[in-house]
Amino acid sequence: MRDRKFAIAGSGQGVWSWVHVEDAAAATIAALECIPGVYNIVDSDPSELSVWLPAFAAFVGAPEPPSVSEADALQTAGPDWIYYSTRLRGASNTKAKRELRLAPRKLEWLAKRGAAA
Repeated sequence: MRDRKFAIAGSGQGVWSWVHVEDAAAATIAALECIPGVYNIVDSDPSELSVWLPAFAAFVGAPEPPSVSEADALQTAGPDWIYYSTRLRGASNTKAKRELRLAPRKLEWLAKRGAAA
């Protein structure tokens, strides 16, 4: 982040889901005693890249990430980064909240950005 190697490509509307490490650990323990299945262990507030990447940069004391066109990102970072930057969709944790009683917390570095906005 400090070297500005991560850029917001295109619209930056790709939606990422995050999880606090303590929530992941609690869900793992809860999964030992629940109905087998697939559970998305993520927070309840998926965030667009254009929101979370600047928040993370600020949290670690790095400069604001640059914005680049999709064409430029294709040349420097490849098609996967364009997908993650513009088309990725966040995951739903509805099943995990219901079956595992997941109560996800906001990530400190992302919650602070929301409070400042």
